[in-house]
Amino acid sequence: MTAPAPRTLEITDSGARLDIALNRPDERNALTFEAWDDLDRVMAGVERRDDLRVVTLTGNGPAFCAGVDFAAIGASLEVEKGSYPSFIRRWAAIVDRFERVPQPSVAAINGPVIGAGLELALACDIRIASDRAVFAMPQMRMGIVPDVGGTSRLARATGESFAKDMILTSRIVDAEEALRAGIVSRVVEHDRLEEELDGVAAAVESLPWPSAYFASLAIDCGPRLDPRRAADIEALADQVMLRQEEVWRNISDFMAAKGLRGLGR
Repeated sequence: MTAPAPRTLEITDSGARLDIALNRPDERNALTFEAWDDLDRVMAGVERRDDLRVVTLTGNGPAFCAGVDFAAIGASLEVEKGSYPSFIRRWAAIVDRFERVPQPSVAAINGPVIGAGLELALACDIRIASDRAVFAMPQMRMGIVPDVGGTSRLARATGESFAKDMILTSRIVDAEEALRAGIVSRVVEHDRLEEELDGVAAAVESLPWPSAYFASLAIDCGPRLDPRRAADIEALADQVMLRQEEVWRNISDFMAAKGLRGLGR
């Protein structure tokens, strides 16, 4: 039985690439229970796919994501005031999926990205932004802590000092400051964002599989290990990759393009 199409997302599946667009533009793509459920189902499907090579995430309309739709969440019978809501743990697990799937994920931040929306974007492997994007984690103004992984991921991206500044003051950061801080790796003119996303996704998609997964894993784990153990991960990855004839062909082609002698394999 085919699963119903998600109502809060626009999905484009080209085989090796899956594009996810948050699709509640009139609500600035704020996240409801239904939106979280849709993200969960889509990413669970990604985990089962052997043909996918890259996943992209963006928002339809002028915003990437305005965070949690508190009006919709507060009106739900699932909210138990006075106790820690179990659904927050589930939301955190859904965000984790973007970081844990073997396929690299690329976020194209097309406009304001606020609260849980920023926490979701931070779970993506690569983040690029329109020059119209602005970034904020204003949860502390309401007396709540970013609770789906945002504190740790922002600190890893920017350093602890910047993360505390941004979270404790709830201040708004523009695209250029986000680039300098490490929240995103590229900022382009708004009209060029889709083109830039296509270029990044195509570059990742073209890599021999599963080298992109191995490299992302090494980058994620390496800073938490001593240098020797980090190098062990790299060596293990290349022991797998160097068993592929495609990799040896790529090495020979690379050396030939540089005017070097090929490997003769």
